[in-house]
Amino acid sequence: MDEGGATRTELLARQAQLALARQGRDLLQDKREQLMTEFRNTARTVLAGSDALEAAGSAARVALDRAWARDGPDALASAAFAATGHVDVEAGVTRIMGVRVPRIAYRPVGRLGPARGYSLAATSARIDAAADRFEAQLDLVLQVATGEVRLRRLGAEIATTTRRVNALEHVVIPRLSAGRNRIRRVLEEREREDHYRLKRVQVRHAARSRRTR
Repeated sequence: MDEGGATRTELLARQAQLALARQGRDLLQDKREQLMTEFRNTARTVLAGSDALEAAGSAARVALDRAWARDGPDALASAAFAATGHVDVEAGVTRIMGVRVPRIAYRPVGRLGPARGYSLAATSARIDAAADRFEAQLDLVLQVATGEVRLRRLGAEIATTTRRVNALEHVVIPRLSAGRNRIRRVLEEREREDHYRLKRVQVRHAARSRRTR
C-alpha cells in the first residue's frame, strides 16, 4: 500500500470492510450450523430407513419363496401381471436457509387385495402376503431415496458454505486486518512526527523570544 494514500477516510473504509467481512463470516457459520443440523437429522432418518429396508427385503423374499413353493410360478406370474400399476411421485423444491433442496412426495404404494386387480378367490393368502411385503419394501425404497437426494444437496451446500467461511476467515479478513493495521501505523507515525515537529517549532519560537528580550 502506498503510504501516501493512508488517510483517516481510508482507515474508516477498511474498518467498515472488515466489519462487513466478519458479519458475513458469522452469518455463513450460522447457515452452515443449521444445514448441518438438518443433514444430521436427515442422515438418521436415512440410516433407520435403510435398516428397515433391509429387513423388509428379507421378509419379502421369504414371503415370495413361500408362495412360489406352495402356489407355483404360474399363479404368481398371473397375480403379478394383474397387479401391474404405477407409483405417483411428485418432485418439488423446498428451502432451508435459502437453499433449494429437492422434495419428493409420493402416495403410499400399499394396496388392499381387490385394488391390486386380481381376484382374491383365485389367489392364496400367501400371494397376498408376498404382495404386501413387496409393496411395503417399495414404500421404504421411496422414503430412503428421498432422504438420500436431500442428503446429497445438503452435503454439497455445506461444502460450498465451508469454503466461503474458510476464504473469509483465512484470506479476506486477515488481508483486510493487515491493511487496516498498516494504515493505522502510518497515521500514528505521522502523528508522532507532526507532534515532534510542533515541539521543535515551539522550542525555536521560545528561543527567539528569549533572545529578543
